[in-house]
Amino acid sequence: MKKQQPKKKSQPPSAEGWSENRETYLAPPPPSKGRIIGLDCHPDTFTAAVFRGSTPHDAVKLSSHPDMSLKRFLEWAAKECTKDDLFLMEAGSNSFEIHRRLVDLGLRAVVMESCHVGKQAKTYADNDKMAAARIALVYLQGNAPCVWIPDAVTCERRELLHAYSKAVADHTAAGNALKGYLNQYAVRLGSRQTEAAKTETWLLQQRDWTPLQRELLADHLAHLRVQSARRKSLLRLIGQQICAEPLMLRCMKLLGIGQVNAFALLAIIGDVRRFEHPGKLVAYIGLNPGQRESGRGKHIKLGIGKRGRGDMRRLLVQGAHAILRSGRETPLGKWGWKLFARKGNRNIAVAAVARKLLVQVWHLLSGHPPEALETNKSLTLKLHKLAVTLGKELRVGISLPASLTDCVKHLRERISAPTATPPQESPA
Repeated sequence: MKKQQPKKKSQPPSAEGWSENRETYLAPPPPSKGRIIGLDCHPDTFTAAVFRGSTPHDAVKLSSHPDMSLKRFLEWAAKECTKDDLFLMEAGSNSFEIHRRLVDLGLRAVVMESCHVGKQAKTYADNDKMAAARIALVYLQGNAPCVWIPDAVTCERRELLHAYSKAVADHTAAGNALKGYLNQYAVRLGSRQTEAAKTETWLLQQRDWTPLQRELLADHLAHLRVQSARRKSLLRLIGQQICAEPLMLRCMKLLGIGQVNAFALLAIIGDVRRFEHPGKLVAYIGLNPGQRESGRGKHIKLGIGKRGRGDMRRLLVQGAHAILRSGRETPLGKWGWKLFARKGNRNIAVAAVARKLLVQVWHLLSGHPPEALETNKSLTLKLHKLAVTLGKELRVGISLPASLTDCVKHLRERISAPTATPPQESPA
């Protein structure tokens, strides 16, 4: 497998307090001229606590503005705040959007890691005013980690990935609900396709259903078809995004990376240059094994656990299973089976293969030649499935050839074409 590139020297934090590798985010230092504004965000109300100072000991609370609507908060921020002030928010469902709106007003803002801020919330009392003040004081304690603010395109891709994941879960739940309903009447579908019209005809012939039972059965089948159609519709949107992004197409060249994995990688990773080396990307996804050591006697090796991005980790583990199922046809699969034979645990081998696969993804996105590549036949099959997923009408609509053969050929040419790395955005 490809060796990791030599590490670059870590650069000292910039004047704004951000590390140059864009993986470890430290909040910028307290403004010398401006104020510090802790902001507690809720869906409908916003509470701001205004401080001045550089440490928790010399911090002076200037004012508090509770229970503001979004419109009132933005008006207050535009009128009363300047670019020298610094807004601080805890990561939440709407924090990225609030960050973008403040930046559009020419103001500075950062989103702090919710876990770090939440550790300080274990008090005997709590309310919105206390929460806003606590955010500012946690920041003044120093070393407050902040989260990366994804760009607008990455946010849209993450929304689509979340919608598709939810559609898959709903489709699976609808299928299980139908099977559970049939099971109480000792009716088993076997290998029949649940959404086929002939399956419904077959089910009606299995017993004497009452009128109410027929209605319930029809409701289960209709719900299943709705969820199936939604899942296919979202998958077509994912396929459309892949065809428009050469980096996603290139990811499909890797072993175990199909349509959903290729799309999810770019949606979750965003700009790969925020990870200085592959190890940081592996830690971000949560595929690095944990360990606990203390003194000479305590050396505990932990598994990959539940750290990092569980959504991407699950997809990579599925890809690793596919690589192992292919046996010893590929170097990575051969290496995984050797590890399985040595360790005697398939899960260890699967996690290790997924980790190596993610390292290959980092090299590919960074412009380095990867080694864990699919054969021409396998890549052609992947691109054929992608073209089938899109359908003829959508292929023509996005300027792809209508013919499947010509479409696959065109997609291969897009993969081979040189791709410029997207420009790196500077942090707010």
